[in-house]
Amino acid sequence: MHVLIIGAGLGGLSLAQSLQKQGVSFEIFERDADENARFQGWAIALHSIIDKLSSSFPSDMPDLRASTNHLAPLKLPAQIAMYLPGRKDRLGFQDSPQMPIIRAERRRLRDWLATNIPVQWGRRVTRIEHDNDGVSVYFKDGSSAKGDILVGADGIKSVVREHILHRPSTDLLKVVPLATIVGQLTLSGEAFKRQLSLGHSGYMCIRPDLGFVSFVGLHYVLPDGLSGRYYWNFMQTDPDVSNPDHWLQKASQQEKLDYTLKSITKMPPKLREIFEMTPVDEIKPESYVWCDLELESLPAGRVLLVGDAAHAMTPFRGEGGYHTLIDTLILSKILGELDTGGKFKDVAAVQQAVAGYNDEMLRRGGQAVRDSRNLHANAARVGPDGKPLVVEMMSLPDVEIVLGAEA
Repeated sequence: MHVLIIGAGLGGLSLAQSLQKQGVSFEIFERDADENARFQGWAIALHSIIDKLSSSFPSDMPDLRASTNHLAPLKLPAQIAMYLPGRKDRLGFQDSPQMPIIRAERRRLRDWLATNIPVQWGRRVTRIEHDNDGVSVYFKDGSSAKGDILVGADGIKSVVREHILHRPSTDLLKVVPLATIVGQLTLSGEAFKRQLSLGHSGYMCIRPDLGFVSFVGLHYVLPDGLSGRYYWNFMQTDPDVSNPDHWLQKASQQEKLDYTLKSITKMPPKLREIFEMTPVDEIKPESYVWCDLELESLPAGRVLLVGDAAHAMTPFRGEGGYHTLIDTLILSKILGELDTGGKFKDVAAVQQAVAGYNDEMLRRGGQAVRDSRNLHANAARVGPDGKPLVVEMMSLPDVEIVLGAEA
């Protein structure tokens, strides 16, 4: 069997690694010119699938934690804190032997997933043809490829999805009524320590009493261990956010910062500090209109979807990348079984296997989409086996923060 993978993001690369481990032939194509063409995002929490990733990938992969941990070189455990109205204790989630968590910097994670994977860059899909015997994909540069299975891992505006559903992304994507302002900054010394003490990896403030939700995240620690790059999201429910005349569409960086600072005045000083320290030129000038995708069904055939192409969700609950990786772990096993004994040549066997994958993936992914849309901090999470995970918030301990590469 030969598998064609469209998209070299987390999903496409993860699937490629799993197929490589099983000796299944594949090619992976990416529309970007190279690995530096686009910003890869900030950080992603990996939990419950860490061992599964290691066992499903080739044995010569570098260590996952050492390669991707956004807190390195600091020795602090990954930790996300929640600050809720009326509570003085610090609740949240923390890496532990009982529940290992890696907060992975996304570029480092993508680089890790790309280990020994020959990505074909600059290959933009223009047409896909498929029948009971196989799949052909055609690219803008005039090239083409043939295979037995095609997997669309090409993101929220998936060309592969448009092909199999015959509907444009604009018809399927749902605007999430959440107005968002984004800031970034680098902190050092005592200011860096104070942010780490609030939540080593980040912290969320859910304040319905004040009319907003905010998330502050550590992007990564600089190599000297003395400074860290941060980002924050200030979010308010707003059903008009996609209106072309919405004020955020034309607001200046200064206006966005001023609005945020005015909105957080009743927050405790320690939770206001990072917003107040953000330089105006570090406010993201673009307007963010989040969309998600919840599909009821997909056709069962030789063309499949994974990740955002099938179940895009808002990033604020940290579930999108996690479910993308689960998709690929499950799908790679199914494809490996189809490869055995040439089962992929039997269209009925392919349809049966793909139908089972689609049903599970859409059910699991759809629930994650809804929970992410509604910012359900305590919503149930599931593992790679489809069973509920027991991931409860705990009272987080206070520890002394020591900076430096040798800390």
